[in-house]
Amino acid sequence: MKLWKEKNQLEVLEIMELLQEKSLEQVKVVAYELPYEEDPEEALEILPPNMVDDDWNYLVNLRSNKDWKTMCDKNKYSHSKNFIIHITRSKSLQQRSEEEEKTGEDPSSLQLFEITHTSSNGQAANETTQEALYKIINALLMQMKFKRLTTKVAKGSLQMSGDEMFVEVFGLEHRGRVRGYGDSISPTKLWGSSSSTIRDLQMQLKESEERCKKNDANLLRQLKESKERSKENDTNLLRKLKESEEHRKESDANVQLLKAQVNRVESLLAQVLKNMAPFELAQSDCSSKLYQSG
Repeated sequence: MKLWKEKNQLEVLEIMELLQEKSLEQVKVVAYELPYEEDPEEALEILPPNMVDDDWNYLVNLRSNKDWKTMCDKNKYSHSKNFIIHITRSKSLQQRSEEEEKTGEDPSSLQLFEITHTSSNGQAANETTQEALYKIINALLMQMKFKRLTTKVAKGSLQMSGDEMFVEVFGLEHRGRVRGYGDSISPTKLWGSSSSTIRDLQMQLKESEERCKKNDANLLRQLKESKERSKENDTNLLRKLKESEEHRKESDANVQLLKAQVNRVESLLAQVLKNMAPFELAQSDCSSKLYQSG
């Protein structure tokens, strides 16, 4: 009796690494059909080739665990209610996303949905999926209309990203899940942890505050230097004004001195003329006339 069956030729160590990382959806491509599911003790005694005891024990105990079975049943029920069908076959959505990334593309949720849910002719697997695609196309058309309307107002202000349109069509995702990427992908795996994002934002904020403080310090220093230069200029101006005032006072004093000397000379000349005899004055006048006639 064949006790297990491999559906893919993956190495056992790769399988166990996936199990340890709890990426259980990826392990489904290598599903071991365990015998004696109701009697795990008997299954533990039969070890597959190329597998160590600890790994086999882990796998058997995991598949026979009641909580595990409950979760599997719940997942099967959830999958039965999912009418939007992908066409990736045995490949997970994450694998298709990684394939796109290897080509240099980083697909958004909208692009990944189109890649994983439409065939080469552009048709979906069923009507429900096709209806979702129509909604996405309508969202794209709305974006084009918004873009045309906002060209003259504020370019791109009403533009929606692919991920935003995906949420617009399918609604918000459940906590801890990323719609369109499969069960094994969480927001932390796809975009990084929120705590690390917060730390990055805090670091950016701190750097921005430090730059602002540095700029403020430079502005204060420049203002202080400007005030010092202005104060120095004012001091020089006051000194020049004071020197000019002193020169003016000195010039005024010299003018007053000259005026006093002129007045004194005029006074002395008047006294000399007053004390001269009439004859001397007449002789002086005649001499003056003879001088003029000659």
